[in-house]
Amino acid sequence: MTRLALAAAFLLPSAAIAEDWHGIWSADPAWCVNAAQIGSVTPAPIALNAQEMLGYENSCDVISISEITELNAWKIQMTCFSEGDSYEDARLLMVDGDSMFMWFGGAEPIHFLRCPA
Repeated sequence: MTRLALAAAFLLPSAAIAEDWHGIWSADPAWCVNAAQIGSVTPAPIALNAQEMLGYENSCDVISISEITELNAWKIQMTCFSEGDSYEDARLLMVDGDSMFMWFGGAEPIHFLRCPA
C-alpha cells in the first residue's frame, strides 16, 4: 500500500467508532499541509489509529491499547521500525478535544494539535 493511500485511510471517515486519539496530529500546525505525505517529507504530522502510528522514516504496529478512562488517556504498546531497526515502544496519550499530549521515554510530553480533516 502506498504512503498516500495510507494517509488517505487516516483522513477518510471510518465505519468503526474512532477513539479520541485516532487521526492526524502535528506538533506544529503548519506541518498539517503535508498530511498526505506522511513518511516521505519532513516536517510532517504523524498519523495514529488502532493498527499503527506513522511518522517520518518510522512506523509502528500497535500491539496493545489500554484505556485509562478517568484521565481520557491511553497507553499504547507498539513494535516500531526505523531505518532498518525494530524495537518495542510504549506511549501514553492524553487527549482533550483537538489537543493531545504524548509521553515516551521519560522525557517531557510532546504537545500535538489535530490537523483539520
